[in-house]
Amino acid sequence: MMNNNFQRKFVRAPLRSKALYVDGDHVFKAKTLNISEGGVLLCELPHVPEINAIPLMISLIQYPKLSLLSPEKIKAVNVHDLPKKIIKVKAKMARTYEDRSNVEKLFLTHIGCEFYPLSDDTHMEIVEYVNNFTKNVIHFLSLFESNHNKKDQIDLIRKIAEILGYDAHLSLPMLRQKVLHDYQSLESI
Repeated sequence: MMNNNFQRKFVRAPLRSKALYVDGDHVFKAKTLNISEGGVLLCELPHVPEINAIPLMISLIQYPKLSLLSPEKIKAVNVHDLPKKIIKVKAKMARTYEDRSNVEKLFLTHIGCEFYPLSDDTHMEIVEYVNNFTKNVIHFLSLFESNHNKKDQIDLIRKIAEILGYDAHLSLPMLRQKVLHDYQSLESI
């Protein structure tokens, strides 16, 4: 039985994108791993901010609604040409790292940041992103359940994996497991 104190408040969706953050007079780039209405998980930070209120600019990828596209249109999607929306937020680190030395801070790989109250527009952008990603993951998983021994079906699965930011070269069982893990994170809060 899961302890309610450790449950997430919001549904999160993977976001394999970039974020810029400011600390003092410097701007740094980090990668994003996931996002929800409540916050964002960052990784590959070159520097752990010294301030509590971190100004962030996050690039939200605007995925197409894959279930509405034909296999031919999906195969024609260029991942690098997908539109992006930039959202500007303030966030605070969900955990404090004040007691760590500068050397220990170098080894931090992930930092969860909680958003300060979001504007209504930014809130809706995040909700729409999470909802669309959820629908795309459901569609993606349905392709695994259909006859994926056909060459065309396998090619389509690998293309959707590429579009959604998964490693398209993984074995199909491993790819399905990763997508299923993300789906389980989407469906349960």
